[in-house]
Amino acid sequence: MSADDRRLERRARLVEALLDTVLDVGVLDTTVEAVCARAGLTKRYFYESFGDRDEILAVAIDAMFVDVLEAIRAALTGASPTVADRATVTVGALVDELDRDRRRARMYVEAPGHPVLRARRDAAIDTFADLLMSDVLQASPPDDRHRMVGLLVVAGTTEVVSRWLADGLPLGRDDLVEEIARIGVAVGGL
Repeated sequence: MSADDRRLERRARLVEALLDTVLDVGVLDTTVEAVCARAGLTKRYFYESFGDRDEILAVAIDAMFVDVLEAIRAALTGASPTVADRATVTVGALVDELDRDRRRARMYVEAPGHPVLRARRDAAIDTFADLLMSDVLQASPPDDRHRMVGLLVVAGTTEVVSRWLADGLPLGRDDLVEEIARIGVAVGGL
């Protein structure tokens, strides 16, 4: 194994250890020391890949948002052209991607309480609002009103899904997806 491959392997172990630690103790109580201990690596190797705890958290949440975006785009590729169906597959892909890894789900839920993660989450909301309006609701031409509606729907969806992931919303997955999609289509219809 080359030195670069070993460095990449250690980096991946550290990210996995970070996610495991977040699941166990939450974002705010996750420390570099805990991540290193869980990964079985010294701090030297941590700082070889990351400047600090905030950087590894940013890397982890950015990767999560990339995976969510890819899942949504893949779902939209096979979706029927109706807005209702496109909304349902979009919400379903979001919920499924977040629900498949409870470590990432906890990081997502706790993101508003951490400045770096909050900034990343806000940027993702902007990206997903644009995607909602253009690719799901097929609203054109984009204008300030459409942007506001997209932000409202995506931010609201973010809050509802966060509560559902934290077991604070007693709905089954299908009911959650259907209701969010229905509301998104109704609000997005302008």
